[in-house]
Amino acid sequence: MLSLLASGCDVLAVVAYDDFVKMLAEQLKIPTFTSIKDKNFVKMVEGSDILVSVHGREIAPPNILKIPPKRCINVHPCLYRYKGADPIGRLLKDKNTKASVGVHYMEEKLDAGEVIVEEFVDVSGRETVAEVYNELYPYYATTLLKALKIICGTKK
Repeated sequence: MLSLLASGCDVLAVVAYDDFVKMLAEQLKIPTFTSIKDKNFVKMVEGSDILVSVHGREIAPPNILKIPPKRCINVHPCLYRYKGADPIGRLLKDKNTKASVGVHYMEEKLDAGEVIVEEFVDVSGRETVAEVYNELYPYYATTLLKALKIICGTKK
């Protein structure tokens, strides 16, 4: 959210699944919702160019996926190999040290949309989910901004 705002994007609304995101959005005076299915959130999407999902806990229904003219995108770790839930847990279980942060277009089938950009990170020596995420979090912002530049053709 902060990276989008810092790059000049207008954030129209946030679906917050945790108290920190909710508090931050409220302090920034961004309307906050608890579900993407909330009819008032859907109205906000109708006024947007793009919907960005980061660590979403709900599958976007087809009616929402069709709304934004520049489509809906999702930021996902280890998209190249671990689609769906618990990608970092599965990466560690496989003893894989090739992590990534990818951005893809959202489709009705979970994590099946075209990949726009994906950045790879060596996470050798990281042994917990938290350690891997701490390594990946800076890439969330840079990868998302690269994807928006591709999608929108801007310098964001």
